[in-house]
Amino acid sequence: MREIQPLDIWSNGETKTAVCLKLYISYDNLESIAALQYSLCDIDGVTIYEGQVMIAGDDYLNWGATSDSNNEAYVIAATQLNLSLV
Repeated sequence: MREIQPLDIWSNGETKTAVCLKLYISYDNLESIAALQYSLCDIDGVTIYEGQVMIAGDDYLNWGATSDSNNEAYVIAATQLNLSLV
């Protein structure tokens, strides 16, 4: 789990504020593509929104080559989701 800059999300008829990003790998062919399930959570860790991002192409081939692959997964997901990690 990583903290993010607070983000207001419309959920079930009200605005909620997401402050963290959770990730886990749901698929990886160990060659060219991986799917990451993500959750945007409130201050109590309760999921506000969830979805999936893909790592493919050069991002997949370079993933983990220069630093910690877990940290890089969060950076890639945050970039795709237009989130700012704290």
